[in-house]
Amino acid sequence: MEPTANSSIRKLKAALILSILVNATMAVVFLSDIQRIETPDIQYSTLVSQNQNLTRSLNSLKQELTILQSQLSYYKAQAEYYSRLSRSGVTTGGGIVARSAINIVAVREVRRSMVELTYEGVVMAVHLELREGEGRLLIDTQPKIGIDLQTSANTAILVAENLTGLSLRNTDIILTVTADTDTEVVDGPSAGTAITVALLAAIRNQTADPTVFMTGTINPDGTVGKVGGVVEKATAAARFGAKKFLVPLGQSVALTYKTEESHPAPGLTIVTTKPELINIQEYLREQGFALEVVEVGDVTRAYELTASGK
Repeated sequence: MEPTANSSIRKLKAALILSILVNATMAVVFLSDIQRIETPDIQYSTLVSQNQNLTRSLNSLKQELTILQSQLSYYKAQAEYYSRLSRSGVTTGGGIVARSAINIVAVREVRRSMVELTYEGVVMAVHLELREGEGRLLIDTQPKIGIDLQTSANTAILVAENLTGLSLRNTDIILTVTADTDTEVVDGPSAGTAITVALLAAIRNQTADPTVFMTGTINPDGTVGKVGGVVEKATAAARFGAKKFLVPLGQSVALTYKTEESHPAPGLTIVTTKPELINIQEYLREQGFALEVVEVGDVTRAYELTASGK
């Protein structure tokens, strides 16, 4: 009987210990669940925060879409034109030796948070040097700048040849872009008009007014194409001391997206995005800048407003 009693006592002790452990575990789980239970106020605050983050993400995507659409239209037009290109009507002669410089503006991405991506304007300088050579186009950036100028520069050469009647087949063109710091810009084509103006100024022995800035792609027929990020570029130019800012036709007014909060009921907040058209010149005047915004349809007009004799 003794061994059996001892065995039963041991089993009872083991069962008691197991019961204590199970109850302790359940208590820990219960307390953990209590800590995770969110009050309605906390749940509401979380939803409002998520709504605001989604709104900021949507605004960022809309900005990016506008810029990408302008780039796509530009490259499509270039591809269609170059497929039937004929460089006739220009006079082939010796190489040209000349220099010129012009300021350009672009936009770069700025990461505000994990969900918010915005854009800001950045000013850079373009230096052109023409030498006798073999018609090569050499592009350099100092320091490292993420910008694609190859297509824009080739189109600028074509337009300059057509407008001046001179061939650049015996001229090497060295295009150097300089900036204060390394930067990754996202819209190389928008410098096309400025590069064309600088090239015309070099060929004609003139200079570009450093207080005149511009944005716009350059089409093979010399017209100025639309771009994205005009407000950001104009703001950057104004801060840099520009007096005049040239934009493509129809882009002195820009579409922006304004975030608004409404409170339809006590304790309820709704965040929405509202499209808004703004006059860029008036917008900058409200910011304290005296910048004149001028629309131009072709590079000849842009050149008239920029270049002057040496």
